[in-house]
Parts: sequence; C-alpha cells; structure tokens
Amino acid sequence: MIYRNKTEAYWEPLLTIARDELGIQSFDPMGKPSADIRMCRVEDIGRALERAYDLGLLVGHTVTNAECAKEKCA
Repeated sequence: MIYRNKTEAYWEPLLTIARDELGIQSFDPMGKPSADIRMCRVEDIGRALERAYDLGLLVGHTVTNAECAKEKCA
C-alpha cells in the first residue's frame, strides 16, 4: 500500500496508534519485502482499530459542533 499524501490531518494520530498498539514506527516501506511484514496479535489489531474509530467519532463530533455553532443550531 502506498500512501501519497502524508500531510492529511489524520496521518499523525494514525501513526501514533500504530506505534502504541502495533509497534509500527513508520508506514514507509523498508526496502526488503520481509522487513515490511510483521506479525500482530488480533487483540492488538482490534485495539488499534477501536482507537482509530473513537478518534473518528471525536473528530466528527467536533466538526459537527463547529458547523452547528457557525449556523447557530439549537
């Protein structure tokens, strides 16, 4: 998988989750295919996905509240 736009706002939080939960330090390829393959426990993957999902909910809620405040929602 090649990531082209590393300046997106979500990039750093996702890399932080990958570091904390999966021990992945970078999404960049290492050069050797065997270096890009790692074993992860299903529980760790689930925890990483849960954190990413929670982050998405938080960002969505924040954006919605900001838009609502702009439009003076009830």
